[in-house]
Amino acid sequence: MLPRYIPVMPLMLTISKKLNIAFVGLALATLVATLGLARWSFNQGFLNYVNAQEQARLRQAQTALAATYQSSGNSWSGINNRQLGMLILQSAMNGHPEALGNSAAPPPTGFSSRPPPPRHEFEEASPVRSLMPSGAPTALYDNDNKLIAGLKLSDDSTRLMRFPIMVEGKRVGELRSEPRTEFQSPSETAFSQQQLITSWLIGVLCLLVAIGISLFLSRHFLTPIKRMFENVQKLSNGDYSMRTVNSGTDELAQLGRNINHLGQTLSESQHTRQRLFADISHELRTPLTILSGEIEALKDGVRDFNTEQLLSLDQEVQRLHHLVNDLYQLSVSDLGGLKYEFTNTNLNDVISRCCGSFQHQATEKGIQLSEQLSHVELLSDPQRLQQLFSNLLTNAIAYTDAPGSILVNLVETGGNAKINIVDSAPSVTNDQCQRLFDPLFRTDSSRSRRSGGAGLGLAICRNIVKAHGGHISACPSNTGGIDIEITLPINREIHS
Repeated sequence: MLPRYIPVMPLMLTISKKLNIAFVGLALATLVATLGLARWSFNQGFLNYVNAQEQARLRQAQTALAATYQSSGNSWSGINNRQLGMLILQSAMNGHPEALGNSAAPPPTGFSSRPPPPRHEFEEASPVRSLMPSGAPTALYDNDNKLIAGLKLSDDSTRLMRFPIMVEGKRVGELRSEPRTEFQSPSETAFSQQQLITSWLIGVLCLLVAIGISLFLSRHFLTPIKRMFENVQKLSNGDYSMRTVNSGTDELAQLGRNINHLGQTLSESQHTRQRLFADISHELRTPLTILSGEIEALKDGVRDFNTEQLLSLDQEVQRLHHLVNDLYQLSVSDLGGLKYEFTNTNLNDVISRCCGSFQHQATEKGIQLSEQLSHVELLSDPQRLQQLFSNLLTNAIAYTDAPGSILVNLVETGGNAKINIVDSAPSVTNDQCQRLFDPLFRTDSSRSRRSGGAGLGLAICRNIVKAHGGHISACPSNTGGIDIEITLPINREIHS
């Protein structure tokens, strides 16, 4: 029977765990490097100090050996191992007279507190090493590089400390010693171990402090991130009412403000979409209800099928056709699907032709349509501008009471073409002016349209102006109506 396979879930590391591991790992690496370098520096410094002391002792022994050489008739015949060790020991104590004046003082490092061994043992068992305070091997050589007394040293001349013995300006011998490369005496080793244990204790204490600081910092840094994570989860679940409190200027605070702005934008988009669906359903339901009612009346014989009824049905069908066409135009313009062919255009000619086509319609309604146009040329799509001004004039004529007036003004200012379409009463409030360009926005609660339009023309106008790199806005006019202002750049790159 085959063993049952048990899937192993991968270990999940949260941001908190990653931060703690990063902080502790960095602290641990720093501590190990610091303690290692400090340990190496301590060992090297201590050995350098011991070798420097040894050099000072050998320099003093250098003078004593020169005097002994002279007293022996300029010969090394009177120097043996024991005498060399005694000279070096005496030179070391001359460098530290307090050691001679205090009989109770402990012996220098490398000395034994036991009584000295018999002479024959003393001379046979490394006498120079045992007499040296530091225990460093030392030897005396003549000019022919022949060992006179002491221990035979290695042939590595680069490591040896050399002290020539000079008598009357002539070199008669050389005192050599090997520098210390490790601790040898028990007291030195014990001192080194004590320093090592102390260093490790300090390192462990610093590591514990680093762990505590890392826990505090990770919690401090992750608190706003967790709050943002919860808010983003609410956004993904469709709750756009959440807001994050941000008090700072760092990247996390800026991210929190961006999330708040995203929530507000999504909330507004949701309300706009719901309102748009409601408005579209109403606009579609109204003509469909009329068509359904009139068809039912014709079927039941309540009304006779004649030219008047046919025109009434055709009017509602045309209303549906205009609504669907406007919705298509708006959706295409929102998606950037409208095709633009930019060319050098005489803007005053475009506006003049458009005003001429609406002159008869305005006169029939009792509205005076006038224009004040300056000569302005710019890079634009003349067909889309024709559509723009046709929508605006249609809207102005439909919502201006007779007798009234509409003035179209074109000037060039600050490198821009500025167009104002100003009509007379009635007007709207400033708050309503900000929403005139929203799809299907109505200024009346009854949802009735004098023109029978769907309220999509101004939204299409905004997209056309935006495609030309311009800006469109509305405000109450001095004549009691609305002032539609359009600004189009003249010498500017256009993005379609």
